[in-house]
Amino acid sequence: MAGAFLEVDYNEEQTRSLLLELCGRMEDMTPVFAEIGEIVTESVQRNFEEHRAPDGTPWAPLAPSTVAARAKKGRSSKDILIFNRILMGSIHPEAHRDHVRVGTDIIYGAVHQFGIGWRTNLAIRRTMPAIPARPYLGVRDDDWPEFNDVIQAFLTGAQG
Repeated sequence: MAGAFLEVDYNEEQTRSLLLELCGRMEDMTPVFAEIGEIVTESVQRNFEEHRAPDGTPWAPLAPSTVAARAKKGRSSKDILIFNRILMGSIHPEAHRDHVRVGTDIIYGAVHQFGIGWRTNLAIRRTMPAIPARPYLGVRDDDWPEFNDVIQAFLTGAQG
């Protein structure tokens, strides 16, 4: 061939070795999922602070009866779901080899995430009003680039 050229040889053994190393790293991705869990936990904390669902939808406002009850106790009705910060502070990640769970072990967390309809409390003989869903758990769009960075760093050996 006339002119200038560059020849690149494929080193099959070196490539196979790198792929085997990569596969070995993927056997236990706990460090990756631990980091992703922290990212999601911080994201969920922001959802509380911004009074919004992970998709950006604002939470339903407090019912007038809730606003009045808080005012009667001298408490602010400004912050939805962070009245005493118990639910917000209970969010934690649990990393595993192939996934991560982020959530709360507080039972009323599900009520706020999914909502609940009108119901009767037999113990106090009272009908309880519906509570609208105010989703706080979830992945925000701006979390994905961070996930990708964490995964790439792990797979290239830049971490863990």
